[in-house]
Amino acid sequence: MESGIRITELTAGQEDVLREVAKDWAAVDRATGPGDRAAAEDGVRAAYRACGLAPPPFIVWLGSPWAGLIGQAMLPGLIASVLGDRPARVRARFRRRLRRELVPGRHWILRPEVYDRARAQVSEAVDARVMELLREPRAAPDGWRFVVHSHVQDQVNAQHLGVLSSWTDSEGYIRSARYDLDVVAAVQAELLAQVAEQAGVSPVPEGVPARLPVRWWRGRALSGLGVAPYMWADAMERLGVMGMDDLHGEQQVARHAGYWWAFRDYAVLTPRPDVFRRDAQGRLHCAEGPAAVWPDGWAIHSWHGRRVPATLIAGSWDTARILAESNVEVRRCAIERMGWPEFIVAAGLRQVGRREPDPGNPGQWLSLYELPHERGRVRVLLCTNASVERDGTRRQYGLTVPADTPDATTAAAGLLGLTREQYLTIARAT
Repeated sequence: MESGIRITELTAGQEDVLREVAKDWAAVDRATGPGDRAAAEDGVRAAYRACGLAPPPFIVWLGSPWAGLIGQAMLPGLIASVLGDRPARVRARFRRRLRRELVPGRHWILRPEVYDRARAQVSEAVDARVMELLREPRAAPDGWRFVVHSHVQDQVNAQHLGVLSSWTDSEGYIRSARYDLDVVAAVQAELLAQVAEQAGVSPVPEGVPARLPVRWWRGRALSGLGVAPYMWADAMERLGVMGMDDLHGEQQVARHAGYWWAFRDYAVLTPRPDVFRRDAQGRLHCAEGPAAVWPDGWAIHSWHGRRVPATLIAGSWDTARILAESNVEVRRCAIERMGWPEFIVAAGLRQVGRREPDPGNPGQWLSLYELPHERGRVRVLLCTNASVERDGTRRQYGLTVPADTPDATTAAAGLLGLTREQYLTIARAT
């Protein structure tokens, strides 16, 4: 029920409250380690009731978003196997209802009535100010939920040995990607044990084939937008907006769990990562090992915000492997990890012209090189970042420039859309 009072402006006290709400949810977005599983499951049940549905008979946990993606596709068949010795009416009811997701949309939070309900009670100016205040403590990169989505997509696409076609669906996943049978078997065993326990069936059925349905990756995970929608709803409720209590269940799940999948008769939950390491700029990064790790061992390796193969971080890439890398960004990360001076010597790069002082970055130098594998196409400019990192260091960058670039200063000028003469008079590049 709406309050009947339209909020047209915020007091200073209300703005302070909203800043605290933002800090609270920013912490939730970056929280790691075990959450409260019982609280998360209670949140799932509350979320179903808010949608006018009975809570799901089966709520299962898997050790990572990757396992969760596989598990959400396997569960209908496994539940049918576990309940196979039950009366036909029970089996039919579950088999029929298990075919459809809980709601047709991507996320529950996107239900239009939730937004309409709030915006009927606040002015556009207040809504805009709320969004502005909520963004203040979130200037740094978002939490691990955003990172996970693209990494899971990459993981699907990385099953390249089983790819039969290069066609991709609307989400960017390779349509015919296969899956790692060892992972599928482990997920199946975990799910069978949990479903059998919750169904009161003993012993656990044997001989269930480890297979997934076509387009197994298409399950819709909640929390794909991070915590921003939940934070917004919390802020509105703190202002006195009525009707936000429908989202309390989802908010509770977000506080204690990670990605999860909701269907009519089952829900799959996954935990938060045990580890989520960042660099001084807040980007996902670890130079010695995985930057993010989940309880079942699934991990993400990242170099200053760029996902990279685990072997790169392990330090096993030599110059030949670096030069053979087709992804330009991954190649750059590998060179940075080795160190540009070391790479230049090891790769035998030929310097073009002489090293020159950088007019736009006093105290730093510019060098231009030929890349053996790119001869005739591009050259690479070695330069130093004009801004100091938070840890006090300056990063070196190798930036590609046209192959006919004659010298280092002209290369730096061209990257800014300037001539050499214009760049020589610049006060400082930014």
